[in-house]
Amino acid sequence: MIRLGTTARHLRETLGLTQRAAAEALGISCVHLCNVEKNKAVPSPALLERFRELWNVDLYVLAWCLHGDADKLPEPLRKLMGDLARAWQEQIDVTAARNRRDVRSSCSASDK
Repeated sequence: MIRLGTTARHLRETLGLTQRAAAEALGISCVHLCNVEKNKAVPSPALLERFRELWNVDLYVLAWCLHGDADKLPEPLRKLMGDLARAWQEQIDVTAARNRRDVRSSCSASDK
């Protein structure tokens, strides 16, 4: 079973966002995001689209790459799954670095 909530939490934490900040960006309540991250609620198609729009991440693909059972795949696909997981993580890391730069520059601009 693919755990989208676990993946959503991993993404949020990697991006350095609080639950409150992520929920606000996604246009949902903190309670709903908490329930999604604890796998108590399934994200709607609209919420999945917001993840794609905001952070360029397809939660289903990322979840499969991070938490899927590679042993059930044919041998040639196992390597591809690992490669795809690494590529997603690199993309997330780039987005996280950009977010940190944006926060620093907005803080320094407000200091003036």
